[in-house]
Amino acid sequence: MDKSNKQPSQSAYQDDLNRNSGISEEQITKQYIIENGNKVRIPYKMVKEVVFSNISKSDMVDSEHAARLQYRLMLNDPVIKARVHYIKGTIRVIYNPAGADNLREKISLEDLIAFLSKEGVSVDRAAIDDHDYDYYANYYSKTFNPASIREHAPYGYTLQEWRKLKPEWEKRKIKYAEKSEQKQKDFQMQYLIDHPELADAMGVAVPEMKKKKVSILSGIFGKKA
Repeated sequence: MDKSNKQPSQSAYQDDLNRNSGISEEQITKQYIIENGNKVRIPYKMVKEVVFSNISKSDMVDSEHAARLQYRLMLNDPVIKARVHYIKGTIRVIYNPAGADNLREKISLEDLIAFLSKEGVSVDRAAIDDHDYDYYANYYSKTFNPASIREHAPYGYTLQEWRKLKPEWEKRKIKYAEKSEQKQKDFQMQYLIDHPELADAMGVAVPEMKKKKVSILSGIFGKKA
């Protein structure tokens, strides 16, 4: 049993609140963008992407070790995305650089190189491509708002057959949706007619319609198909 007095670590949300407390209104505003008329908060705007090439396969040991290296890179809070490619001998990292205009944890290129060195990976400085990376345009938008989704045909149809049937299917779909919506509206109106006190409370004017008569037989056996 752990009898130490060490307090449990805070949640990432609480830690973020503590770290960002006392910041100015201008800094808070910079965290937001306008998307489709809505105000959306994004953690980054302009960050960095670095590609380390010519990595020796002996440094990465094998594909399993390379996968573990990728995982350990992602454990660093400033690292947004990491991709260690054992076959190509490359390491691609999207990271929040020192001096970036955001409130998240940051890391410098030299610190990344030092981290890789501790993991036994030596970096060829002549083969480093470090460049600016637009987080919103290149990462956020493509991840959460994909430009297109690959079309798949329903089970039992080829894609060519489905493309011929699709226009008629879409027409029936629209017709069914309209019919379903009208049925729901009729149900709501009939409910208000059956409960005038509710219609009065809601301030809804309902037409003068007779209540539906339900016979004993239809009430017992239901509507005949």
